[in-house]
Amino acid sequence: MFMMGSVFANEGRSNNVDINQLRYFVAIADCGSFSKAAARCHVSQPALSVQIQKLESRLGKVLLNRSHRRIVPTEAGYLLLPRARAILGQVEEAKQEVRNVDERKTGKILVGILMTIAPCFLVHILNSFVDQFPDIQVCLNETTTALMLSMLDAGKLDMGITSLPIRDNGFGTEILFSEEMLLALHPRHPLTRKQAICKKDLESEKFILSKEDHCLGSCALRLCSQDNILPRIVFQNGHLAMIQSLVAAGKGISLIPQTAIAETSVSITYRQLENPRPKRSIAVVTKNKVPLKTTAQKFYQHLRQASQTFKLPATNGLISLSPEETKA
Repeated sequence: MFMMGSVFANEGRSNNVDINQLRYFVAIADCGSFSKAAARCHVSQPALSVQIQKLESRLGKVLLNRSHRRIVPTEAGYLLLPRARAILGQVEEAKQEVRNVDERKTGKILVGILMTIAPCFLVHILNSFVDQFPDIQVCLNETTTALMLSMLDAGKLDMGITSLPIRDNGFGTEILFSEEMLLALHPRHPLTRKQAICKKDLESEKFILSKEDHCLGSCALRLCSQDNILPRIVFQNGHLAMIQSLVAAGKGISLIPQTAIAETSVSITYRQLENPRPKRSIAVVTKNKVPLKTTAQKFYQHLRQASQTFKLPATNGLISLSPEETKA
């Protein structure tokens, strides 16, 4: 049990508040939902609700306004929120300092990585990092953004590398680089003969996309929704190599990040979409108010510096067609 100060004491009631109750309260305030907060904290919704009721009973105040569609703190809740965040931050800092005693010896960093981030970026980062810090082990966990945030929140990752946006106030982000999303076509697809391709040209096409919980799937759906286009999805897969192979086999078209065009060994024509050209930003994400251990700080700084020297694959010659080629 964590002993709260007298500022939270209430006459006739125990002022002992469980640290998890504060964590659940902050999660609900961040997520605006009991169910989302329960998923973030890896507990069932009924268990979370019971702990919040106990917290409110011990403090003698209703902390959450449950009458709105989005759960928001009451006046008492808003008073508690910054103090709860500060207490949780101090507890995490203390835990991290204790962990660092052993981590200084092991030199291990746990990094989550989005499955659709091309290996060329990782090779650029890891090669130079290993040269500078040969005794530090980098453990990569390839996953989706949602699972990555869940693991960060549970302390199972030091940081993650994913695409934006992230709609969760409990995490901080810093953009590493931005890249264009290119239309991937079979070399004999009719669209390869067009001088310029716009979103309206895609209305009748069959799409091969990653699942909606992957950034490429959500990126394509957002792009189509801007012009009220309902994409006809024929295949869904989480791996770029499989998506590219299906495109090369003529099973449909897809959107592929610029970094991935240098990774495929299959025959694909890549073209830019016009007005506007879709892009995505790749960022490093960490949990707010949780200090990085010494080895993770070194990797974070290296990520920031190495990203500035990372060169995106050139698109010249892959996406431009001359008038003569369009007549071919």
